[in-house]
Amino acid sequence: MKYLMRVFDTCGEVQTIHIDSDSPAGAAATARSRGLRVVSIRTAGASRGRTRWLTLQVAKFDVELFARELAALLDAGVGVIDALRTLGGNERRDASGKVYRQLLRQLDEGHSLSSALAHADNVFPTVLIACVKASEQTGGLAESLKRYSRNSATLRELRSRVVSAAIYPCVLMVVGLAVVLFLLGFVVPRFANLLENSGRELPLLSRWLMAWGGLVHTHGSSLATGFAALVLGSIVVMRRQDVRDWIADRILAMPGIGLHFRIYRQSQFFRTSAMLVDGGIPVVQALDLARGLIGRGDRMALATAMNAIRNGGKMSDAFQDCGLASAITYRLLTVAEKTGSLGPVLDKIAGFQEAKVSRAIDVISRLIEPMMMVFIGFVIGGIVVLMYLPIFEIASSIQ
Repeated sequence: MKYLMRVFDTCGEVQTIHIDSDSPAGAAATARSRGLRVVSIRTAGASRGRTRWLTLQVAKFDVELFARELAALLDAGVGVIDALRTLGGNERRDASGKVYRQLLRQLDEGHSLSSALAHADNVFPTVLIACVKASEQTGGLAESLKRYSRNSATLRELRSRVVSAAIYPCVLMVVGLAVVLFLLGFVVPRFANLLENSGRELPLLSRWLMAWGGLVHTHGSSLATGFAALVLGSIVVMRRQDVRDWIADRILAMPGIGLHFRIYRQSQFFRTSAMLVDGGIPVVQALDLARGLIGRGDRMALATAMNAIRNGGKMSDAFQDCGLASAITYRLLTVAEKTGSLGPVLDKIAGFQEAKVSRAIDVISRLIEPMMMVFIGFVIGGIVVLMYLPIFEIASSIQ
């Protein structure tokens, strides 16, 4: 039977592995023989249902709020177990309450907090688990949690700016599409009935417009059903990580926007790496934990850079050779190598990149909004002109 296991590897990283064995005890023994420390174990067949339950739970459990509130209680002198009981007792949502009960059960069994967080698979991100594990070795759990909370808030603020910049164009597009469908499905067919009885030949573009209007009017319910199915199918497909990676790669390949999107993802990478390094995690491990925040092309370049760093190379040279460092980034990394303050320097690099992304968002939003309004006005105006053009011709012939 195949077992799915969450373990700490020899480098202290949380890993998910599959082991074939006759029993859970045998699978655990096999993992220990490889130098791994077992956190949780279950049959692989049962993982899918639990993963779905936990994936739903992730959307309901606010990890950032959890870290901030737990840090506040720890600063006040409350122990970890009492703090979790306090937070769990104040939680009204049943799904979040289950997370706290699961953490308390793991702690009562003698597990560390990092092991308890890792056991709650897919609820707490690997970055938070690594921060907590590092703080257990060096002390300062509350500071580590506050650092994670601040980092999450900064990243969320940047994401919200990107989303906010996209909301208005999307609203314009939806409203424009609704107006076009109304004209094609309701107004155009009535003009078509009027013009067909005039006995005059319509212009080519007007005939095309009337044909499209008749199609939308006749098959409106089928088109609406197909559109709804398309939206639902897109939502389901977008839940797959490989599809999201493919879309991200396509955005990165777009001229202009792709460059700024790459800088946006790199800023998240450097910000998270700075938090991990400040928390006492080795540089290579911190970069490996944060690599999921960048595109697949940059991940391959990062793997090459990490190999160079492991072999004794300088981080600045490795990042520059792999195309991960601009001129400013390279200069700042060389300063960090001389002063030893890598965490603050990575944080400063992220700040420069976030400022660049913010300026790009302002410029793009100022350009794209009037361009979309002009485009929508051109489409709607074109439909109106093509509807009235035959009427103008009839009126001129009568005169």
